[in-house]
Amino acid sequence: MFIDAVLYDGKSSKEHRVKIEFTFGRRIKIVSHGIDVSLDEVEIESRLGNTPRVLEFPNGVRCKSKDNEKIDNILDQFSIQTSKTHKLESSWGLSLGAVVVTIGFVWFMLTSGADYTANMVASILPQETLDEVSRVTLDQLDEEYLTVSKLSKDKKEILQRHFDHLTRGDDRYRLHFRSSEEMGANAFALPSGDIVLTDQLVALSRDDKLRDILGVLAHEKGHVVKKHALRMAVKTGISGAVIGYMTGDVSMFVTAIPTLLISSGYSRDFEREADTHAVKELQHMGISTIYIADLFEALAKEHNEDKNSSIIGLLSSHPLTDERIEYFKSFKK
Repeated sequence: MFIDAVLYDGKSSKEHRVKIEFTFGRRIKIVSHGIDVSLDEVEIESRLGNTPRVLEFPNGVRCKSKDNEKIDNILDQFSIQTSKTHKLESSWGLSLGAVVVTIGFVWFMLTSGADYTANMVASILPQETLDEVSRVTLDQLDEEYLTVSKLSKDKKEILQRHFDHLTRGDDRYRLHFRSSEEMGANAFALPSGDIVLTDQLVALSRDDKLRDILGVLAHEKGHVVKKHALRMAVKTGISGAVIGYMTGDVSMFVTAIPTLLISSGYSRDFEREADTHAVKELQHMGISTIYIADLFEALAKEHNEDKNSSIIGLLSSHPLTDERIEYFKSFKK
């Protein structure tokens, strides 16, 4: 039993056309090169489509042969197990099934699978990682969008007291005062518990005790508790998130979170969860929810009247609806 092949002697790149003989004594011979070895000493690669099969000899000689069918028949005669890869590749039914399974898996990962994985990854990331992600994210936002706050000392003190009462001594939460012409009236929470409040939002307060801004801070705390920003970032780059968890590389989060906070906005479900958390916090503190309802109502009204209003920042990242405003009003005392 012979097959045609190209031989490489391992000493030069020159090709040698040869015939390889398989004998019934389970030996392989290449007479032209004085090779006579046991079949068990030769490594024959598994078939991959119709690509040339490689035969590795113990003395460094390599042969390539396109006679795949002959090789399969020879190996079958010698009862040598061959790879089933080629058979799978050659089956239209199995190939189509593999395509369907792949599409189904991708669809699952982009829908409920992504949600499940995002929730799982967000729940197991350590606080140290969240702190690092948030630190780098805030540095990036400071460079591109945020400037030093010009709020009065009195307003900062009122808001800080509100915030301290709201967080009840949990030192993972920190309040940051900033100004931003680009982001306008806004407030947003980072995964670590850092919450940023802009001067432009405080300027729109209609309560001298700033209880409406306290409602916004309670809402942002809800986003932290429910890990909304982190879950959105993980879902946006699900594969990068898993790699980040495995390797400690948090670049995916750092890249995704600023964009999500500024332009994407939370989903309706996330906003409802944060609103629910805010109501519970305000009720625990004995603060009426009418203040935040009035603020949101005023913001929505002003935005509808002036599409160029500076409040667009808050509306883009926290879309307001009549349903949400009515929800806060329903709890007023």
